[in-house]
Amino acid sequence: MSYVITIQTVMAAAFDELAAAIDAKKVADAPAAREVFLGRWVAQAVKKQRFHHSVKADLQRWTQRARSAGTQAGLEAEFRHIQQLYTQWFPVDEPASPVQHAQLQQMIDSAREAGWMLHTQTPIDRKIKIVSEGQHSLVVCPEATQAAFNAEGHLAHPLSIYVRGPEIDVMNWAHQAKLAPTKVTAYKSIVKYHAEYRLWPDNHADCLMVMPRQSVVKEYR
Repeated sequence: MSYVITIQTVMAAAFDELAAAIDAKKVADAPAAREVFLGRWVAQAVKKQRFHHSVKADLQRWTQRARSAGTQAGLEAEFRHIQQLYTQWFPVDEPASPVQHAQLQQMIDSAREAGWMLHTQTPIDRKIKIVSEGQHSLVVCPEATQAAFNAEGHLAHPLSIYVRGPEIDVMNWAHQAKLAPTKVTAYKSIVKYHAEYRLWPDNHADCLMVMPRQSVVKEYR
């Protein structure tokens, strides 16, 4: 089962069981009580290995956060955000849409229009340093791009992009192009001082996508 389906299964189960507990008067319908329930719920899901291993890291992360932050963990808000976004982007009853080369180009064009320094002609086959003189920069290896896209212009293999600049900007451009990148590293990558993100065929990653701000989710419908 793919990650995008499994994470939706997790969210649906969490909220179905929360609603059932509230209906049965086992949990008060109040923010703090709902947060406590979800914290215990993810801990039990980890303990019982209830879901596919693809979501194990997510469940462990949420469990740790619930233990350390308690009712301030923000699980309910994050879960509702994930459920809304994944239902919108990955309807379970519809076929996946291929990622087109034009979508990558749209993101690159957005960075160019914003004045970012672009490196799309630089081979990246070893650790390199990009001199950007203080400018935000976006790096996409041309050889990797050519290898990742097939003859139809569809993304057939994961493709890494490298970013030095505000994550919120480049993720907004990606989401506007209907790309769902995942984050590999925040700083240390093969391109010095650049974060690494990964684009996936059909946007079907093996982990949680970088989430857009909740206030702008509706813009990507």
